[in-house]
Amino acid sequence: MRILVIGGTGFISTRLVDFLHEAGHEVTTLNRGQSTSRANGGIERLHADRHDESRISKLLSGRRFDVVYDMVAYTPEETGTMVRLLDGLVERFIHCSTISVYMVSDRVQCPVTEDQDKLPLMPFDPQNAFGMDYGILKRQCEDVLWTAHEEGRFHVSMLRPPFVCGPNDPTIRDLFWIERILDGGPLLVPGCGDFAFQHVFVDDVARAFAQLLDRPETVGRAYNVAADEIFTLNDYLGKLGRLLAKGQARSGGQRPGSQDSSRAADPEIIHVPQAVFDRQPFSSSPRGDVFPFNTRRTAILSLDAIRRDLSYRSTPFDTWMPATIEWYRNHCDRRSHGYEFRQDEIAFAQEWKGRMAVFGI
Repeated sequence: MRILVIGGTGFISTRLVDFLHEAGHEVTTLNRGQSTSRANGGIERLHADRHDESRISKLLSGRRFDVVYDMVAYTPEETGTMVRLLDGLVERFIHCSTISVYMVSDRVQCPVTEDQDKLPLMPFDPQNAFGMDYGILKRQCEDVLWTAHEEGRFHVSMLRPPFVCGPNDPTIRDLFWIERILDGGPLLVPGCGDFAFQHVFVDDVARAFAQLLDRPETVGRAYNVAADEIFTLNDYLGKLGRLLAKGQARSGGQRPGSQDSSRAADPEIIHVPQAVFDRQPFSSSPRGDVFPFNTRRTAILSLDAIRRDLSYRSTPFDTWMPATIEWYRNHCDRRSHGYEFRQDEIAFAQEWKGRMAVFGI
């Protein structure tokens, strides 16, 4: 098939391009050309800002594609531009959406099924862990595409992932907790840490996007794509600590700046009421997501539809996380968001622990 990938250099789309290329498809990417592509050779690369309609129109003139993947649409205007430009040039349009389209409502019922995407919006919550503005705008992107589908412009499908993780993750969410477990200090966890959620491994998402091509029954449908495994934040930290301990034991012990493997396997977790935590200066960071996977509510997704139509099964956490840890420890040259305030976190955690001890808690 002739396939256009809008994006193609990002976290998910790089792996998607790999899978499509390996399957023998003729792949063209369209992006600004400002990011280094990790994709294989043999890919045609077109460069344009997606907001530059004139340039994109010239680049696509005389071309036709069987399928377009839009991996980087965040506003209805961005989606609407592509609908206009690709009308008559493509048979199928596949959109990367998000579970945030559900989580901007407080009426969702777990496990969250794909038909809960139009529930009434909750009062605007700037601390919504899934992003209020993000979820609302992605809903509007979906609306533009479903209208185009109903008008017969092209066939539409979409996937809705949760937190996508793995090597090369630009959000470096897992690094937040990896770095703190390895430094040996206590882990400050907002709230009870018992709200359930799902990650998803980046390769599972990219592979599912690629597999949509082979399943005609997926036309006109949206699918949740997430891990089969369900964790609470407490569960996640426990499993992550054990994997870090195993990695240290295999590498022969401690590395500079890290604790011994036995302590990594059982990190000290100190829970602080959410309202108290939210008043602390380190509870947010302009650099990005801090204290990730503190979802503030349970968010369990139904995977019945994608299992039925794509025979989907996710990669186990214990399989993909060791490679992710290895990438963070040996190839990532960044510090986690908010780590510059790590000593403040530790001091507060110890102070809170002392307060609770007074009350026998």
